[in-house]
Formats: sequence, C-alpha cells, structure tokens
Amino acid sequence: MNKSGYNQLVLRIGKLLFVMLLTLANRTAYSQDIQTVNAKAGFKDFCFSDKINSVQLFKTGDRFADPVIRLNSDETVTLIFDELIHDDDIEDDYYYTIEHRDANWQEENLIVSDYMSGFPENYIDNVEQSQGTVRSYRNFTLTLPNKDMSLKLSGNYLIKVFERNSGKLALVKGFSIVEPLAAISASTIAPAMESPCMQQFSVKVTYPLLKVVDAYRNLKIRIERNFTAVPGVENLSPSFVLPNSTEYARPDRNIFNGGNEYRAFDIRSLVYNGQGVARHSFEGVHRVELVQDEERSEYLSARDINGKYMIAADNSTNPDIQAEYVDVLFSFVPKKSLEGRIFLFGELTNWSVSNRYEMLYLDGSYKCIVPLKQGFYNYQYVILDKNGNPDMYAAEGCFYETENVYNVYVYYRLPEHRYDRLTALQRVKN
Repeated sequence: MNKSGYNQLVLRIGKLLFVMLLTLANRTAYSQDIQTVNAKAGFKDFCFSDKINSVQLFKTGDRFADPVIRLNSDETVTLIFDELIHDDDIEDDYYYTIEHRDANWQEENLIVSDYMSGFPENYIDNVEQSQGTVRSYRNFTLTLPNKDMSLKLSGNYLIKVFERNSGKLALVKGFSIVEPLAAISASTIAPAMESPCMQQFSVKVTYPLLKVVDAYRNLKIRIERNFTAVPGVENLSPSFVLPNSTEYARPDRNIFNGGNEYRAFDIRSLVYNGQGVARHSFEGVHRVELVQDEERSEYLSARDINGKYMIAADNSTNPDIQAEYVDVLFSFVPKKSLEGRIFLFGELTNWSVSNRYEMLYLDGSYKCIVPLKQGFYNYQYVILDKNGNPDMYAAEGCFYETENVYNVYVYYRLPEHRYDRLTALQRVKN
C-alpha cells in the first residue's frame, strides 16, 4: 500500500467510526454497554479518556513486575501515563483517590480513614513535557505510597484518576499490598481430564501464624493468568485440610484454558521495519502498517512477554518523553465467520475491552488504527458476543503447551473482620 492509499484508508476508517457513532443507538444484538461488559467480566483496569495513553502500573524499579508491595515496607508502586492531545482537546491536570477492595475487587464496607492516612485526594504533580517529538504529549508519574498518603491495610486497592477541569473519571488501575503471614506451594499438573487446551494447578497453603477456624470460609484463593483478572479462578474449595495448612488439588478445579502465545510487533525503529511491521510512512505523523493477522488454529511457538509492552526508541536516552507516537494500523482476517465484535486486547488496552480498540470491518478485513508510543508490544484479539461475554480463544486458539504466568493470591478474613487481608502471593510459570 502506497502513502496515498494508506491515507485514504485512514479517512475511510474515520468516516466509518463517525457512522458507527450516529447509529450506535439503533444497534440491537451488540448494544451492550462497554463498562457493563468490563464489570461483568471482572476486568479491574480501564481507561475512560481518549486523551490518556501508554498506561503502566508496576512495582517501582521493574516495569515487568506485578504492582504488588509488602505492607509497612519501603516498597512502592509506580503509575505512568501520557496525555496525548488531539485536535480540539485542551491540556488538563489530574488528581487521584485510593479505594480498598475485597478479594474479588468489589467495594468493601470501609471508610477512607480505615485504610489510609493522609489526604484522600491528591494531585499528580510529577509531569514532564515531551522533547523533540512530532506529537506533543505530557508524561505523568505517580508513586504510591508517598508523602501525601500512606496505606494501613493489606489487600487490593484501586487508583482512580480524575480530570481536574471536569471532575470526570479518566483512569482506573489496581494494585495489591501483601502481609506475608502464609506460604504458598503451587505447581502445574497434568489435567485429570484429557484436553489439548487445559492447564491445571495444585496449591498448598501453610499458615502457622493465622487463626483459621474454617478454611472454607476464612481463606479465599484466587488464581490469575498473565497479569489480568480474566480469565481467573477464585474461591477454590479445599481438597484436604490440616490444622495449619490446606490443599487445593481437586481434579475438577483449578483448571485454566491455556490460550495461545501473544502476537507481537516492534516499532522501536521508525527507519527500519521491525518484527510484525509491513511498512511505515511519514506525512505529518508517523504511521505504521502491521503485517495482516489471521485467525489461529495452531499453537504459536514463540517467546512473548505475556501481553505486556515495553516503551523504547532507537537512539533515545529517555523514551518516556522522547519516544514518538505512531498511528499503528492493525488488520485481521478470520478464516471463518466469528459471531460478535472483535477487539484488541493486552496491556496496551489496559487489560480490558474498549471501544477505542474495536476492529471495524472494511475492504475485506477488520481494521483498527491506534496511536501507540514507540516500543515492543504484545497483543491478541478478543471476541465479544451478543451477551457481552469476552471469548479469549475464538480468534487465537487454545493449547496446553502455551507458556503462561499465573499469580496465586491467598486472602484471609474472619467473621469479625470488615476486609479481606492479602496474606500470601506466589507467581508460577507453567
């Protein structure tokens, strides 16, 4: 595709988006509200503002680390995001609040002073302007806990970021604080049911420091795959209980679909075509067209970073403010008819389904253009059916050989407690 053809394609997709907005009220089978879809599916992270891009939350010092820290330690988590201004947008300031959540990321009966010391609302004042980039943007960084607030309890927390001018919610991200009062021994096992797709776990929790009266009610075990709450296994039933330990190894439980390895592309260079890149161009903005994707029915034997991405740019010493934003064209051709709406998925979509990442059918394939910062990216395609259920495997396939990262969480709560304490966490690779 030459530059002229590429520009015409961008224009057609823009017109198609406009038409979809005008006809949104008349959609029937696929009219589900995206926020309802995400809440129903259990996605805890979401970006509400189209101005917010390149959102990452991690344990400070390692961008690939889970956003999990120990209670009453010097450890912190770091939230980074960009404000990328579009044609009629204006720059904004942002403030944040913190909420404690239960083991399933639902609201708890706590007031702010129960779990936090300091100010309940604080501005994000660590802001840097982009340097030497074609598109101007501002890079925001927030570290928690900080001088304005400290956190008293273990468990799950949500960071809610709001626009100062409008007060609208712009961004939600989740992190956890653990108090190590229990120990986990977890391993992958061959599923009792023969399947070319399944992966299964055996979990043993030891807790000599906890008063466990009823392991069925006092302990909650949650297993998450590849940094996201979906697909997850929660509220497991014990298979064997001893005075100071409990095992979870029932043959019909702790089972995950293995999925497939993530797809990948590399846009660190704007001179050479990196992995997954078909062509690039520049006419006022940087544009990249990726190699056309197809539906996968076979296992992809390739190393990935389990859906994450890494911001990086050739010849850049500080890519957070020096990397360029690139209009990336995704295109996908299913081998058979897929019933439902097709979305991009991964850390680049904040581990959730969003209209801004929906693939639109045009000229024989599904397409989507997304402004992304230079770097190395993983992604997959998710199908949303007419009932609002995300299918992670229809476009990608499902295989037991897939290498995944699993997090095992142990929550503890007695009847007199008002919140779920996170008492252990372990990462397991199958």
